[in-house]
Formats: sequence, structure tokens, C-alpha cells
Amino acid sequence: MSKRADPRRRKKTFTIVLTADDEIRIVIERVDKEVVEFAVQYLARIKGKWQPIVRFDTAHGRPHIDVSRPDGTQETRHLRFESYSIALTYAIRNIQERWEFYRERFERWQHG
Repeated sequence: MSKRADPRRRKKTFTIVLTADDEIRIVIERVDKEVVEFAVQYLARIKGKWQPIVRFDTAHGRPHIDVSRPDGTQETRHLRFESYSIALTYAIRNIQERWEFYRERFERWQHG
């Protein structure tokens, strides 16, 4: 049975608005109460365009963070957590606490 065909699998998508120009987009997939996949992405509207700044997710079967640069390249760092649920909580809190730093760094990179 494919992962999508599991009738217990549920997907939840929502956005946390930080400011008019900053938001966190979250996608969580669970089987029963267990988190089986997630993506937590911080986006900032810079010069009128939404830019992906950082993204925590479970693509490729393990939690990691992708840090985006203005030139389109990304740096990926793998994260070690006991469960996806713990990694998800960490990702949301990390962005809520550090989004201003992430935005300022991205803008600094833009201006070289």
C-alpha cells in the first residue's frame, strides 16, 4: 500500500503570520498521532517578492534544514532528533525565535 493510500494518514497545512512580510508555512503529515513527514518554511517578502529563507523538512527520510541564499543555492545540514515530532517542534520554535536573524542574514547576502 502506498503511503498516500493509508486511510489513517492525515495532512494539515497552516501558516503562522509573523508580520505582513514574514510568515512560516507548515505542512504536517501524521499516521494516527505519529508525525511521519513535515515541512516548516520561513518566507520573507523582500522587494515585493516572497523568498524562501530557511526550510526544515523530512525529505529524503531524515530531518534537515536547508538555508537558502539569494543566488538560489542552498546549504543543507542534517539534524538529529529522537522523533519527527521533536524535530517539528524544534523547527517551529527555531524559526519563531530566529526569523529576524535569518531575514537580516539573507538581506546581507543579497548586498554582498
